Amino acid sequence: MATIAPVHRFNAEVYGRIVASGALRDERVELIDGEIVDMIPQTAQHAGLIERLTHALSGGAAYLRVQCPLHVAHDSVPEPDIALVETPSTLDHHPTTALLVVEVAVGSHVLDRGRKAELYAAAGVPAYWVVDVPGARVEVHRDPKPSGGYGHVRICRGDDELPLDVGGVEPFTVAQLMRRIS
Repeated sequence: MATIAPVHRFNAEVYGRIVASGALRDERVELIDGEIVDMIPQTAQHAGLIERLTHALSGGAAYLRVQCPLHVAHDSVPEPDIALVETPSTLDHHPTTALLVVEVAVGSHVLDRGRKAELYAAAGVPAYWVVDVPGARVEVHRDPKPSGGYGHVRICRGDDELPLDVGGVEPFTVAQLMRRIS
C-alpha cells in the first residue's frame, strides 16, 4: 500500500532565505502557493515577445520590471515576464502589486490563466495580460476580485489596440506585438 508523504510548504520569507543562501542559484523556479515550481524554459518566441514588450512599455510613468519577483501573497512570489509598478522596489523587499502584469504563454497557459490570474487579482493588479503565442492573441484581464480572479476578460487579436492605463506609454496593437512571430 502506497503512502503519500506530507508536503512541506514554504512561505515567502523562508523562500527568500533559501534564494539568498544560493541554494537555488542555477534553478529557474518561482514560489506558487507555497511550492517551489519549475519555470518552463524560454523559446525564441517567448524571449522575443518579452524583448518587444520591454521596448513598448518602457519610458512610461511606471517602473518596468522584467522577470523579477512580485511578492503577491505570503506563500507566492511569482516572477512575471513583465510588471509595471508604481514605485521602485526597495533593496529589502519585492513589490507586492503592480499596475500591469504580463505573462507570455507558449506552454504555460494553464498556470497563467488559472492560479497566476487568481494571485495577481487578489494582489490588486488592475490589468493582467496573457500573451497567447500559439493563438496570436492577448487575453486582457481586468476588474480584479479580492478573493482572486478577474471579473472581465477580453480577447484582443490583430488590429485590436491593447488597453494601457499607464501614462507615457504609446498604445500598440496585437499585430504590432506579434509581427513576425509564428
